[in-house]
Amino acid sequence: MFSSLIEILIISGTLIVSAAIAFYIVKLNRKITHLHQSVNRLENEMRAINSGHLGMGREIQRVVQNMANVENRYFDKQQEQHQTSSRSFEQAGLLLSRGASIDEVVEAFDISPAEAELLAIMRNSAPTHSH
Repeated sequence: MFSSLIEILIISGTLIVSAAIAFYIVKLNRKITHLHQSVNRLENEMRAINSGHLGMGREIQRVVQNMANVENRYFDKQQEQHQTSSRSFEQAGLLLSRGASIDEVVEAFDISPAEAELLAIMRNSAPTHSH
């Protein structure tokens, strides 16, 4: 009888330990499943972030290219204006050296009277005003 009681206690203890282990295994499996879901979610977020970075990189390249184009057009326009302005001053100086008045040069080339007078001085001609 005493040995049957011991056997019952051993069997009961084994069942309790087995149940506790089974419960712990189920709990661990739930944690593992939850961790897998978290890892999958983080992987998806990383893919989205990387995709966003690629898109931002392309957008930055596009903006830089646009800025370079605008800068080139501005430089070209500045050069063109400088060349046009230089030609206008050369023509105004030539007109002054042929005897045109300051007022005629101002009107013909859309330059200021001071610029026309400076051109006249530089050409060693006496500025003449028509009234």
